[in-house]
Amino acid sequence: MNNEITKALLDIGLSKEEVNIYLAGLELGESSVQNIAKKADIKRPTAYLIIDDLIKKGLFYQTFKGKKRYFSAQSPKDLEIELKRKAFELTKVMPELNSIYNTLGFKPRVRFYEGVAGAMSVYNDTIDSTPENGEILDFAGIKNLFDTFPKEFAIEYYTKRIRKNIIDKVIAVDCEESREWKKNAEEEMREIFIVPEDQFNFSGDMEIYGDKVALISYKENFMAVVIESKEIANMQRLMFNLIWNNLKGQK
Repeated sequence: MNNEITKALLDIGLSKEEVNIYLAGLELGESSVQNIAKKADIKRPTAYLIIDDLIKKGLFYQTFKGKKRYFSAQSPKDLEIELKRKAFELTKVMPELNSIYNTLGFKPRVRFYEGVAGAMSVYNDTIDSTPENGEILDFAGIKNLFDTFPKEFAIEYYTKRIRKNIIDKVIAVDCEESREWKKNAEEEMREIFIVPEDQFNFSGDMEIYGDKVALISYKENFMAVVIESKEIANMQRLMFNLIWNNLKGQK
């Protein structure tokens, strides 16, 4: 089974067993639970329970032929519709959620994220937590960016950042992506210095924004740590600017 498809379905909240049943249902079309369970390599009683859950989620349906029940996966388009519906429902309650969050006397200061979806959440947070006309400071050591993130996500990220008039200052390792960033720097509101890989061979990413510092590792299962501390953010901002001004003086 395609690992990329499986991972994408896991990332939207399906369990491993639900993914296996859903994909089996797609391949078989209308079929009995026994055949679906066999295709998914899951015991039939468990398959019944999973299919019932998928029906409730709108991702499976059942039909009757005589006294026999048959099941099939809904069109993959329904996955997209369901995600958009959930996003819409979340948008409606977001002001109230933010109101509850902002009344807390104590807030978590360090947060951990895993996987590509976690890294995408961190990148979205760099925009959400940076005020209009602000700036994001970025040490970027990632290569083959679009092997990791969908290109559509990058385009959406740039669009949101530009809409808020946020400048992205980047110190990046020399690679194809960083050269592309430099070429498109003006239209994407980016200032960038590219450093030689043989002298500055770092991987991963560090984002400094608002009162936060995000550390993202791409070699350790896409692990990310976000530290929310004005003191630490200011200290990292001073270090970034020291290096930035030194590079500017070398031009």
